[in-house]
Amino acid sequence: MAEIPLPLSSAPGTRPQEGAGRLLNVYAEPPGDTAASSVLYRRSPGLANFGTTARSGIRALMEINGTLYSAWSGQLERHSSSGGVSTTVGSLSGTARGFFARNNKVPTPDMVFCDTTGFVTTFTSGSVFGSYPDPDLPAPNSVCSIDGYFVFSIGDGRCFASNLNDTPVAALSFAKAEAKPDGLRRAVAFGNVLVLFGTQSTEFWTDVGTIPFPFARSVVIPRGLAGSHCVAGHEDGWGKNLIWVADDNTVVKLDGYTPNKVSPPDLDRLIEAVSDKSTLEASCYMSSGHPFWQLSSPTWTWVFDLNTSKWHERDSYLQTRSRISMVASAFGNLWLCGDTKTGNIQQIVRNVYKEVNDPLRVRIESGPVENFPAGGPIGRADFMFTTGVGNALGQDPIETRPRVEISWSDDGGASYSAPLLRELGRQGETRALVSLIACTGRTSWNGRRWRIDQMDPVHFGLMTATQSIDPRVMA
Repeated sequence: MAEIPLPLSSAPGTRPQEGAGRLLNVYAEPPGDTAASSVLYRRSPGLANFGTTARSGIRALMEINGTLYSAWSGQLERHSSSGGVSTTVGSLSGTARGFFARNNKVPTPDMVFCDTTGFVTTFTSGSVFGSYPDPDLPAPNSVCSIDGYFVFSIGDGRCFASNLNDTPVAALSFAKAEAKPDGLRRAVAFGNVLVLFGTQSTEFWTDVGTIPFPFARSVVIPRGLAGSHCVAGHEDGWGKNLIWVADDNTVVKLDGYTPNKVSPPDLDRLIEAVSDKSTLEASCYMSSGHPFWQLSSPTWTWVFDLNTSKWHERDSYLQTRSRISMVASAFGNLWLCGDTKTGNIQQIVRNVYKEVNDPLRVRIESGPVENFPAGGPIGRADFMFTTGVGNALGQDPIETRPRVEISWSDDGGASYSAPLLRELGRQGETRALVSLIACTGRTSWNGRRWRIDQMDPVHFGLMTATQSIDPRVMA
C-alpha cells in the first residue's frame, strides 16, 4: 500500500509531468492533533447574492457610514445593509477601475471616487458632483484617506493632501516621492502609515502635523508595484499583512518594512506573462478564520492562505478565473464583492457550496505515486472522505445523493481517464466507503496520478488517499 501524495499547495508546473499537484477551489488546513490525518481539504467559500443592480463593469466597492457604494461603468449605486435592489446615486464618468475614500468629518463625511485615468469626483448619498471641488488638485491616479486627510497620488511622483476633514487642497500641500525618479502608481493607508507605491520603489510616510503638507517620509524600500490594483491588505476588516505584486513579477508580503517573497515559481511565471499589469487585481477576504489574499488576471486566479502560507487556485463555472472582484468588508461581518459575470453584489460565504446558482467545482490533482511497483496492478484505491454529507431535504439527486468523480493518469498528467462516480453517502450514512477496486489497470513508469472532482453542493472534506496492489481492505 502506498499513500497518494495530495498537495498542500498548488504546483501545476509549466508542463503536466513537472507538476506536483493542483488545488482548485479547495484549500488544505491542519485538523486537530488526534484527527485521522495531518491535513484536511475543504471547499473554498461560495457566493450568495446580496444585492442586485442594472449595471455592469464593477469599478470599486466600499461601505461608508452604513451604506454600501458601488461604482460601475457610467453609474454610482448604493445599497443598505439589507441588500436587495440598488438605488442609483448618479452618473459616474468613465469605465476604469478606481478607489473610494472618506474622511472623518462628523456626522457626515466627505466622500471621493477617483480612477486610474485621472477622473475624480465628490459625491453624497443622493448625487454625484462630477468633479473635484478644488482646482488646485492635478489629475490623480489614486486616492486614500488617513488621519482625516484625503491623499492623492499623481503620476509624476507628487502626493497631495487635503485640508483636515475637508476637501480643499492647498496649492502647496504636496510633497514628492523622490527616492527614485519612478513616479507614483498608488497611495494606500496601512494602519497609521501612508504607503506610496512607485514603479520601482515604495515609500512610507507618517503624519507629523506639518503645514501645508502634514506627512514626512520615514522609510524607503527598493521594491515597486506592478500595477495600480496589484496591492491588497490595507482594507478595513483585514488586519493582516500588506501584500502586493512587485516590480520583479513576484508577490511579496510586508513583514515590518521587509517585502518577503511568498509566490511560488508557477505563479511568478504567470505574472511575468501578463503584458498589461493593469489587468491584475488583488483583493482579500476572511473565511472560517482563514485570511485569503487573492490575485486575478483575465485568465487565472490564485489565492494565498496566510494561515498556512500555501496557495490554491480558484475559477468559476465556465470561466478560467474567479468571478470575485473588488472585495470590501461591510456591515460589521460581511465580505462583499462585485461579480465579473453579473452586475450584482455577492457575499463570500463559508457554508455556501455554489457561486449563486452556478456549481463551485472542487478539483484536487495528486503528485505521482513514486513508491509503487512500475507496471504493478492497482488492486484498490481508497479515499478517506467525510461521508454521510447528503441533505435529505435538498435538491435530488445532487444534494440528497452527492457523488464524487475520480480519474487517473499514467502519462504524467498529460491526459486522464474517464471519471468513475462514487457516492459520498446520504444524510447520516457515515460508513460509506469511497473506493475503486480492481478497475483502474496497471501503473506506468511515470507514476500514477489521481484527480478528484466534486461539484455537488454539499460539504466537502478529504483527509487521505492510498493505493494498493491487493484488492482486499488493508488493516
